[in-house]
Amino acid sequence: MIDVSIIILSYNTKELLRQCLESVVRCLVIGDSERKKKTASTQPLTPNTQVIVVDNRSTDGSVERVRGWWKGRKGIKSIKSTTGITQIKLIQNKENFGFARGNNQGVKVASGEYIFFLNSDTIVKSGAIIKLVDYLNNYPKIAAVSPLLLNEDGGIQKDPCYLKFPSPLFVFVYYNKLLRKIANNFFPKLLYSTLDFKNPSLVDQLPGAALMIRRQIFEKIGGFDQNFSHFFEDTDLSWRLKKQNYNLILVPEAEIVHLGRKSLEPKVKKEGVSSFYLLNFKSLFRFCQKNYKKAETLLIKAIIFFDLFTRLRLGLIKKLYFE
Repeated sequence: MIDVSIIILSYNTKELLRQCLESVVRCLVIGDSERKKKTASTQPLTPNTQVIVVDNRSTDGSVERVRGWWKGRKGIKSIKSTTGITQIKLIQNKENFGFARGNNQGVKVASGEYIFFLNSDTIVKSGAIIKLVDYLNNYPKIAAVSPLLLNEDGGIQKDPCYLKFPSPLFVFVYYNKLLRKIANNFFPKLLYSTLDFKNPSLVDQLPGAALMIRRQIFEKIGGFDQNFSHFFEDTDLSWRLKKQNYNLILVPEAEIVHLGRKSLEPKVKKEGVSSFYLLNFKSLFRFCQKNYKKAETLLIKAIIFFDLFTRLRLGLIKKLYFE
């Protein structure tokens, strides 16, 4: 029996992927004192864990690095006794299927009761996975949870992880740098669905970078929408969960460092930062068209248009609205 399947999507993040896998192993290791304490009770040492790496046709040697990491650890026997990891799978795609399709592909071969979507640019801190599993075990009515995501310097990665859904007011404030700064400092409730980063709390949406969900519920709502090419896949998933009255919880005692957007860096360096904004806004519009009324979607599009116009981003406007 597998308790949790960890799905790690990989695209040209060779060293980050190795670092992520190492952190998963360290996270699940049980020390001798804790082992003796738990062995005396009926509690399992760690959840039975399956790791699935889905590689979206990396060209930087990521697949070879995973295989080398595996051989370097002398197979599963070397870590099984102390971590609970019972299986590691590698799926090597012949093309880049993107975030949504790649993760859905991983779920199809997963065996766990819980699915943990984990970006390759993350570092899992001690006990984080166990704490998330324990929370879902203790609260059977909760559909999904996420850890507290941290920046590399240890600061809380509030943006974009725990934002509200993109209403017209939110879009007006968030996509204007000055207004966003003012809101962050004086009116954070305009942007964030929680301000409590010490206790478990309800949130609007969970970050796809580190999201644990009950497999049965994930499959029931149809998984990630594969019509999203980049961004808002997790927002759309959270929206559908909330519409069906499922609760989503941030569990701050579980911590993971998220380095952020590393797989997009080559594209941004080659095509410029406008390529990032183009992908982001296209996905925002797709999310709105799918989930909001027409008038609300048009208003959000208008807000973005006038914000870009005032900043003279005419090339971006042309690609976003007229191509």
